[in-house]
Amino acid sequence: MFIMTDQQDYCYADFAFEAEVKSKDYTVGYYKYEIYIHTVYKGDIKEKLATDTIYGEGPFFSCGPQILNVSTTYLIYAKERDGKVKIENYKPMDGVSDDDIKRMTTKYDCSCKIRFSDAQLIGAPDGLILPEANENECNVPNKWCYRNGFCQRNDEGRCTWGELGSCN
Repeated sequence: MFIMTDQQDYCYADFAFEAEVKSKDYTVGYYKYEIYIHTVYKGDIKEKLATDTIYGEGPFFSCGPQILNVSTTYLIYAKERDGKVKIENYKPMDGVSDDDIKRMTTKYDCSCKIRFSDAQLIGAPDGLILPEANENECNVPNKWCYRNGFCQRNDEGRCTWGELGSCN
């Protein structure tokens, strides 16, 4: 089982942006999307794309295809690979709240490492905990929410776990 927080998806990506899908085309192995970019949150995606084209994995991808719907607006995390901008993760904007945007734009600190307890991820009792985090790490609490958690440096320069917004 591999779980990531939204912050880890954001920090791993070269680009984070809101875009509407104008068209999609399937070619053997991948989907090609023509998009209209609304808002850029990370990276200079508008300068990177000669045309507003991004790529998603096709049906034979081991983690499943990345199928976006035409006329739908998404928050997209993407990376440049093999000379193309490829989708890493995405979610429809109708499921993204103002707090989600606020966390992404003001709370995420990509210099902090987020650590999970492997025992916690497989459902072990709460008693199994991670060793104390160093100043550059946040241990994800036993009771955490993918939706509202983040890790950022405090005034003393130590990475600390925080929450903003609802867990729904």
